[in-house]
Amino acid sequence: MDEVFRSYLDPSFRYVFSQGPARVRHREDARRDGLNCVALAHLVIRDLFGHALPAEFQSLELFYDLDHFEPVPALTELRAGDLVWLGTAAPRVRLEEFVPRYQDGELLNFSDFPVNHVAVCTGVRAAGHDLLLHASPVEGATALWPLHRFRGHARYRVIYAIRRLRPRYRAA
Repeated sequence: MDEVFRSYLDPSFRYVFSQGPARVRHREDARRDGLNCVALAHLVIRDLFGHALPAEFQSLELFYDLDHFEPVPALTELRAGDLVWLGTAAPRVRLEEFVPRYQDGELLNFSDFPVNHVAVCTGVRAAGHDLLLHASPVEGATALWPLHRFRGHARYRVIYAIRRLRPRYRAA
């Protein structure tokens, strides 16, 4: 496994929902104040590929960003650094019907958005399963889970998308 991923498997990277990418721009921020899954994705993308995503790209913005990211068509094509977007199988509002409502730059109806978690593919398989790094509210810190483990949690049961950073944004 790449050292970047190993370096995030440290209990000092606590899960804190409110610590998104606008507040967590560096590892030191994450170690001091905690981080959420989207902030972790930002940090890992920068560490792996040398590209800093816009700080204002929270969950919704990052999920829909097809400028920086391209769709990965199948699980069999997962690579290190791919973002795996997970969510509920029984959403209150279907993805195609979700309409975001903002106030002062904050998404007010995030709880209605069916996609509620992102994990980063490590590029490593164990016992036939891809291993994903994520900031886990279940474990209270960053964690490495095989993909099949997410299905055991109602909030993560469905893969809504897999995205890969486009080559033009990767450091040479």
